[in-house]
Amino acid sequence: MRLPMMIQSTKRSSAARPHGEYKRQLLDEIVALKPATLLDVGCGTGDLLVAAREAGIARTVGIEPETQACVRARSRGLDVISCRAEALPFEDRSFDVVTLDYVAHHTENLPRALREASRVARCAVLILDCWFDDTLASQRVARRYDNWLKRRDRKSGYVHNACPTAIELISMFAAEEFSIDYFCRLILSPLDVAEVVRSARDLLENDDDPIGRLELEGILDDARRDGISDDGCIVARFLRDGEAADTA
Repeated sequence: MRLPMMIQSTKRSSAARPHGEYKRQLLDEIVALKPATLLDVGCGTGDLLVAAREAGIARTVGIEPETQACVRARSRGLDVISCRAEALPFEDRSFDVVTLDYVAHHTENLPRALREASRVARCAVLILDCWFDDTLASQRVARRYDNWLKRRDRKSGYVHNACPTAIELISMFAAEEFSIDYFCRLILSPLDVAEVVRSARDLLENDDDPIGRLELEGILDDARRDGISDDGCIVARFLRDGEAADTA
């Protein structure tokens, strides 16, 4: 069976973006649990694994389905296994903490991936993903543009789904022995509308999709009127009842 492709990078703005701060928030959540072992699902080239190792976590392992990303991660001295989130090659409760760092919306079967994460986690599963604050006009435009990009990517065969809501994550996790909490955060970061327009139109330069083009023009008109801002984040924490990762 052909492995699903992950998302291609899309240039949206040259301005500083808030995602690095959101990732630091995730690392803080991991470190606060004081784990001895960590599994990062969909680790890419291993940035979170490096940060976790530098923070003193004794054993860090990643899984990643893309060959090139695995090679790059291993060249950094990281323990990375080529496999998919839906079928983790580990025994039950093999790792203190399991993370999905901007991976949930790239997962072909998210409920199955979350079941696997809960199975191999001894203490906690932490999820960081995109979130939009729909009370703000610029965020509503951003969500529409994000969904437009994702539909386009899916037509090309990439796994790029809508960002899961907190309710969806909780309902899909379905593990009664875990306590659940989450928070959402937005560092309001306006994007350069002219640059977004250029980038979006470049994507359609050789694409015969009149319906998609019409929808895009409506989104861009709204962006000119209301602005467009970078996404916020959701951090969901699933903590196994009666377990603590602190082994000190």
